[in-house]
Amino acid sequence: MRCPNCQMEVDPARPSCNYCGTPVYGAQPAYPYPQAPPAYYPPPGYVAPAPGYGYYPAPRQPSSTPLAAGILILIGGVLALIDGAYMAAIGAAASFLPGVGDIIMMCAAIMIIFAILAIVGGICALQRKVWGLALVGAIFCMISIGPMFISSILGLIGLILVAISKDDFA
Repeated sequence: MRCPNCQMEVDPARPSCNYCGTPVYGAQPAYPYPQAPPAYYPPPGYVAPAPGYGYYPAPRQPSSTPLAAGILILIGGVLALIDGAYMAAIGAAASFLPGVGDIIMMCAAIMIIFAILAIVGGICALQRKVWGLALVGAIFCMISIGPMFISSILGLIGLILVAISKDDFA
């Protein structure tokens, strides 16, 4: 603030000019600076857009791809399990040959383990839960050869379908 007489800068806390002594204020103000009355601003009138328009995308419908993948992986796993049991029976029958029966039994045990993992993955794909386990089940279904490579083909198709439908899993 400036003095009306000498135009020098005046301390707002003092009632008179520091240089010429001219009274600047009639009375000491309650506040050092004048306060404006509080303004009232009404809240903005925003209206949310209707669902399905603007910011809200339409909800995505789950596809039947995980269902098809789960069925294919389950069929491949069951075929591999039957083939593993058949191979175990052959290994038990070939036990009279030294070492051959043991190798066939070991291969049958590995095939049965792969088939069980494929069945668990097929169940996960049917339930649309644990995408990673469904993917692993499809891979093990593809690795377990099964009768005439049918399990491998079903596992490959199931693997592709599970990989495509990742968004449908919880």
